[in-house]
Amino acid sequence: MDIEGFVCWTAHAVDDPAELRRVLDAQLPERGSRAVADAQYAGLLEGTELRPPGLAAAHAFAERSDLPMAGPMDAIADFSAIIDALGAAEDRGGRFGADAVPDGFETVTPTVDRYDRSYHTVNVAREYPPDTTVELNYRSRDPSHPGERRANLSSAILWLRIDGETAYEHRAEWEEEQRSRRS
Repeated sequence: MDIEGFVCWTAHAVDDPAELRRVLDAQLPERGSRAVADAQYAGLLEGTELRPPGLAAAHAFAERSDLPMAGPMDAIADFSAIIDALGAAEDRGGRFGADAVPDGFETVTPTVDRYDRSYHTVNVAREYPPDTTVELNYRSRDPSHPGERRANLSSAILWLRIDGETAYEHRAEWEEEQRSRRS
């Protein structure tokens, strides 16, 4: 069994921190409270609140286990898929491409001026019923000054908003490999 995914799935369902520990101690007698600490150390939980990778782990666990997961399932699935795609781009030191965005997203004009359209950008959003939105603002830019060559920088902000409130926000920034840059 995927312990971290189970912990995150349980944390998604149980709001109270004391109740979460009680439930996990009952379900995992050998390591219930330790499992929460492990999930926190892995960056999946902040206290007992899910962070974006924890939401992705909870969703993946629910899918593998054929368990229900309350909340906007399609939005959570797409949010998780984009987090995974951003992580893959970061791991390879490359640019994030629009082909990694799930179907159904539409291009949006960024609301933040710093996402200059002259850079390589992927700015997309999708709305899900009821009142849920996933939005990604990504850019790859050349930070070089005249006469120097530096690797492009990738930066991304991914939001999951429910009822107009930001439920989860994921930020990533990485330096792209020099070989992927044009001369």
